[in-house]
Amino acid sequence: MTNMGSKVVVFSGGTATNSLTPCFNAIAKVPGADVTYVLPISDNGGSTSEILRILGGPAIGDIRSRIVRIMQDSALAGLFAHRLADHPLRAKHEWNDIVDGSHSVWRQVPVEVKEMCRAFIIHIQAELLKKSKNAHSFQYEKASVGNLFMTGARLFLGSLDASIELMMRIGRVSPNTHVIPCINTNHTHHISALLTNGDVITGQSQISHPAARPGSSDSDCSVVSNSSRATIQAKRNDFVHLMEDPLDSMVEAEQAEELEFANPVYILPELKNSQLHFSKVDDDTRLPAPIRRIIYINPYGEEVKPIGNSRAISKLKQADLIIYSIGSLMTSLMPIIILGNFADTISRAATAHKVLIVNNAYDRETDGIVGVDYIKVVVESMTRALVDYRGAKGTPITDPHAVPWRSFITDIVYLERGEIQMDWAQISEEHGIACHPINSAMLDNDTLQQVLQQISARPV
Repeated sequence: MTNMGSKVVVFSGGTATNSLTPCFNAIAKVPGADVTYVLPISDNGGSTSEILRILGGPAIGDIRSRIVRIMQDSALAGLFAHRLADHPLRAKHEWNDIVDGSHSVWRQVPVEVKEMCRAFIIHIQAELLKKSKNAHSFQYEKASVGNLFMTGARLFLGSLDASIELMMRIGRVSPNTHVIPCINTNHTHHISALLTNGDVITGQSQISHPAARPGSSDSDCSVVSNSSRATIQAKRNDFVHLMEDPLDSMVEAEQAEELEFANPVYILPELKNSQLHFSKVDDDTRLPAPIRRIIYINPYGEEVKPIGNSRAISKLKQADLIIYSIGSLMTSLMPIIILGNFADTISRAATAHKVLIVNNAYDRETDGIVGVDYIKVVVESMTRALVDYRGAKGTPITDPHAVPWRSFITDIVYLERGEIQMDWAQISEEHGIACHPINSAMLDNDTLQQVLQQISARPV
């Protein structure tokens, strides 16, 4: 990237954009440059689901994964990327060896760094031991050491942002590179997908790669139909009734629920299901209908509208390039861009290029969202978030349809041999969005860097 001092903000989830970090790392090496990754905190799949179930807090798997990819300390990258065995007994023994410092994963870590890291690992071990009297105690198989370290740091420091900064500094991440959670919180935030047929799927993992339960199919394990919503309301009424019971009964029920799920007195049943065993490998499972919207929900399944991290807002205001990166459109990108203050700040960023990188293929989440609808779902989601945010601030938007697409997207990068295609010339003509083709079926770092360089060299 030849632009001196480029300020870049990248919206993404974990796995897909991890492959593009060499491109963004190259940008960060330019004098005066600044690269910020903004990541979601709603992925409740895999070993993260165990941390959420037992200890609560935000989902940090994507954040940990990104930090590991940009660390310059290879020994610590190996430690934080390490996963325990897939067998419960072997995993527990392996974890004990990590806690007491005898595991081979420590071998390349300097003693002083090892003892600093072990302090937070010992802290998370103490927190897990407090929960060991629970019949549903922590399942160690496949657990990420990095996730456990970061959770221990967050619990000790009392701040998600602080735990991220600690992990980045000890891993010697470039000072020009930043990793920011889209919401700075110590609490769990879940999402739901509203389908076009009126059904609801609750939980990020349940939307994108559900863990099958015995006797059920992958595709229907967490779908809530219209007829089931009365049941949810009835359970919520049970909660209200519980609050009217004598104090002793209320406290007893509250303590029992929090011991088991580290969550409020009531939480949707589908969010209690373990997502420890799942597969991200594409299969033939399909959603009952296309996704219409992604929303944040409270423990009762009702929509809530959290505020985005103020640190990310500060970076967005300074940005020359705002990049909507590749990955799961609905569960990686949407949880970031539907935050109202993010949508508002991006719409006001008149001097920044806002670049949407289109995925190379459709997936379970985008099944049925064909052609230009892929772009529409991004624009309409951000417009809705903007309208809600401005309305809450007392500056309502009278005609949402008048909000131009260029408020959120100025450029689109797509693969000419990719599966997702549309009338690019029409998009450019009708909406003033510059479309940049790459003659390939897969995205590579060198080509992307060249395209971003060309985009940033042009006036917005």
